[in-house]
Amino acid sequence: MVRAITVVATGVFAFLLGGRTYEWTPPLVPLVNARVMTGATRDPWAVTPSVPSYRPAPVVLRVADPVRVQITAIGVDAPLVPLGLQPDGTMDVPADFAAAGWYDDGPRPGEYGPAVIAGHLDSTVGPAVFFRLSQLHRGDQIEVRHAGGEDSTFVVTRVGRFAKQAFPTADVFGPTPEPELRLVTCGGSFDFARHTYRANTVVFASLKSTQ
Repeated sequence: MVRAITVVATGVFAFLLGGRTYEWTPPLVPLVNARVMTGATRDPWAVTPSVPSYRPAPVVLRVADPVRVQITAIGVDAPLVPLGLQPDGTMDVPADFAAAGWYDDGPRPGEYGPAVIAGHLDSTVGPAVFFRLSQLHRGDQIEVRHAGGEDSTFVVTRVGRFAKQAFPTADVFGPTPEPELRLVTCGGSFDFARHTYRANTVVFASLKSTQ
């Protein structure tokens, strides 16, 4: 019995430009492939989050692919693998329970916008990579190592648990004026009938520095 997380990856924004290069101008385009938690399509503007007016800046920020995540506060030191979408529109999860994965259709960690990293909570044989994710607190640091050797340091701003039917899609995948990071895993009680957890734990973090 595999206890995998399921994250509905709605809110993939056209202005992300495939997660590769970002001219940070106001996001004035609608969502693409927007879906509600049930998977039914809806008006793409209906789930557009309310965002403040951003001052356009002629800045292009590029970083190499992330290859490792380290979270000293909870003992995480794990490889990162790229993740895409499954046919039903949900975000994929790593095949290796000891590894985490980054959503490669969005920003890389350290680029403008919300980078998303997902990992398993546990497996049939014990704890997985993000077993202690819910124990993080505001101010804890997350280090992401990039293929080029540089590190991006993020600082936790909040930690939340959300029922799967109320997953905060706009907060996780919606546009942000600065580079940010979201870590996602399972949470809450386990539904033995459906072989899945009833909630998700989400950690929100902001970029501190890039070395």
